[in-house]
Amino acid sequence: MIIRFYFSFRSPFAGVAFHRMSLLPEPVRSIVQTMPLWPDVIFGGHMDNPSDNLFKLRYVFKDAARQAETAGLNRSFLDRLDGQFHLDEATDYRVRKVGTMTGIEQWQPVHLAYLSAVDAGLGWQFGNAVFARRFDFDGRGRLDVMQKDVIEKICQDMALDIPLSWTETHRKKLDKICVGGIRRSELDGVFGVPFFVLEDDGVEEYFWGNDRIDWLLEAAGITSDPAVKLI
Repeated sequence: MIIRFYFSFRSPFAGVAFHRMSLLPEPVRSIVQTMPLWPDVIFGGHMDNPSDNLFKLRYVFKDAARQAETAGLNRSFLDRLDGQFHLDEATDYRVRKVGTMTGIEQWQPVHLAYLSAVDAGLGWQFGNAVFARRFDFDGRGRLDVMQKDVIEKICQDMALDIPLSWTETHRKKLDKICVGGIRRSELDGVFGVPFFVLEDDGVEEYFWGNDRIDWLLEAAGITSDPAVKLI
């Protein structure tokens, strides 16, 4: 039995899901295969950018804040994001797109750094640290995790020894993992994150969203153990 867990550091919902999955006991975490995806390689293909829909984006921040609070995470930054969006009569919402409001985003470096952390056996620690800085989940302040110096600071603060200057051989290895993960996400029909695939004896079940984790664990037959009750 394996669980493929697709996530992106861009998504607050994936951040909450990552935190919750990291709280699973090690025997359960050992069957979880984390699958990082990022906008540079998936938007415009089989996944849409939620930032292109103002109505959806407005709801995303409200709901993500609620889910973060339920998981015991700080929600104040998500509340501030929610406060930035207002609907007004002067806007023609039939033609408006807001994806450009996010500016130029470079998500590849932090996701490649995550893969290096996985290689070092530090994937869960590094992932939680990145999400904490991206969305201020721990109340210690927010940083732009797309910046290399921020990634380096996260590693230093967490005492994580993760190589950020990759050799050509290591970079090719990471690129191969990335391409394989993208192709696997297409075969799994991933259309958003967090997305989970439970595979057992050739049978697959699919779960989309942080609020489906309990269903996922129940389908895997592990929710009866009180040690894995997350919220």
